[in-house]
Order: sequence, then structure tokens, then C-alpha cells
Amino acid sequence: MTVIDQLKQMYPSIITRKPEDHKIFSDYVWFETNEMETIGIRHEELDAHSTELLSVFLTPVSLDQPAMTIREKNWSSLLQEGQWNGEIESPDSYRFVLFSIEDSSTDKEIVQEAFQSLFPQEMPILWKTDRDGFIIEEVFSEQQETLSFEGIPDVLMSDFYTKIQFFISEFSSDVKYAPFILEWSEDGARLAKERRLDSVVTYIDIMPYIYLDSLSVDKWQHIKRSVFQGIEQETDLLQTIRVFLESGSNTTLAAKKLYMHRNSLQYRVDKFIEKTGLDVKQFEGAVITYLALLNMDH
Repeated sequence: MTVIDQLKQMYPSIITRKPEDHKIFSDYVWFETNEMETIGIRHEELDAHSTELLSVFLTPVSLDQPAMTIREKNWSSLLQEGQWNGEIESPDSYRFVLFSIEDSSTDKEIVQEAFQSLFPQEMPILWKTDRDGFIIEEVFSEQQETLSFEGIPDVLMSDFYTKIQFFISEFSSDVKYAPFILEWSEDGARLAKERRLDSVVTYIDIMPYIYLDSLSVDKWQHIKRSVFQGIEQETDLLQTIRVFLESGSNTTLAAKKLYMHRNSLQYRVDKFIEKTGLDVKQFEGAVITYLALLNMDH
């Protein structure tokens, strides 16, 4: 008995084809099986709990999206089945740019056109849900410039009146690693959202949080007590130290960012060292303090 046959016993409304009538189509929640079969189950037969359970072994999908190009279909096949069509040229290198749109009602075709306009040539774009998906930035020559995402979310948010977050993976030159890189990036994007990080987060930005995420609550509480004992409520002091460290321990640069006199900032740094015993001017003390500060808001 197939998965679909088993599901039919629990959900009589299940269908395996997208209805032509859009009104009927919107009455269904859509999933994809491991065999890449698309199924729909009527909303009234599902609640939040059962939808969550189905999502464990089925992939939630949105069929209301632009038709896939040949390269998009090939990437989809690679990511799900591990197969790359040898007749299609593989890029010299590639990276995944995951995106998450706060408003799921935003027109996907318009969003996709906006994303494509950012690049000098057409890039594969695959949607996973009504609001999440990823761009595959392909590079075919050394002369091809890669996109800098600085400032792009602000421009797009002003166009669509909704928040858009990006997570950017590392570049890879071997397509066989693509499924693993995408999975790793999806975990990173989830963590970035949980931590309420910036609208553009890279694989480098997320690395400290991966270590922090593995800490148990008890261990984190002990670290917080041991590092910030006596100054936990001194938020101005802690913010000063964080900016100081994020400025590469450059006192002049940090003072400018904080609109503070250089001597005043130096006084706060010395005060922190005196109270904690951690010399943030030295590498080891800086690393320990910065990781702890990153976790303060979580």
C-alpha cells in the first residue's frame, strides 16, 4: 500500500492533481511525497496538529507559483534526488540565497521578477512555501560579479510593504554538496529568525550562534553568572563593550558609533575589565565576552 493509499483512509478528500478551478485549488493544503507526488487535502479535514504531523514526512508546498524553468527543474531534481542532468551546464560555483517574506499573500510572480532584476542574468528561484524559498546564485565565469545584498531588503520592503529576510550560504564549486549546503542553510536561516538577527545574515554571521544554540539553559545561566556577575543590569556598559568588540576593539571607531568621547569609552572598557576579570583587549577575553553578549538577548 502506497503512502497516498494510506492517507486516503484518513483523509477522503485527498487529490493528486491541481484543480483547474482556482477556488477549488485554494480549498486544499498541498504536500509533496518522497516520490515527488503532489497531493492536496481539504482544509476542513486538517487542524494545526495534524498539519504539523504530516509535515514531518511530507514536504509542504505551494503550487500557486510561477512555472519552473529547465534549470530550476534540474536544481529541484538535484536537491531532492541527488541527480544532475549531464546535458545541462553546471556552474563554476554557486550559493544559496534563502528568503523569507512576512506577508504570504504577496504576489509571487512580482516578487520573483524583483529578485531576478537584482542579477545580471536569470537565476533559478525555487519556492518551498507561500512565503519561503531560495535563489541559486550561479557563477559561470571569473568576470561575473556576485551580488552584494547590503541595502537590498530595505529597497524591496519599500516596494512590497512587507519584511523580507535573507540568509546567504557559502559558495561551492561542486554541485554534489548542494543538498547538504541547502539543509545547513535552512538551519541557519531558522536560527537567524529565532535570534531576530538582521535582514541579511550570512553563513559567517550565524556561526557563533550555532555554538550558543547547543548550550543547555543551565550551562548558559552559569556562564551568565560567571561572566556578568554584578553588572548584569548595567545595560549601557554591556552595550558599550559589545560595540567595542564589534568594532574590532578599535576605541576610536567604537566611540564614533556610540557618539561618545574616546576617553569615556576607554573608561567603560577598563571598568568592565576590573569588574569581570576578563581582559576584552586580549583575544581570549574578547571571544569569551562577545559570545556571552550575543546570548544575552536570547
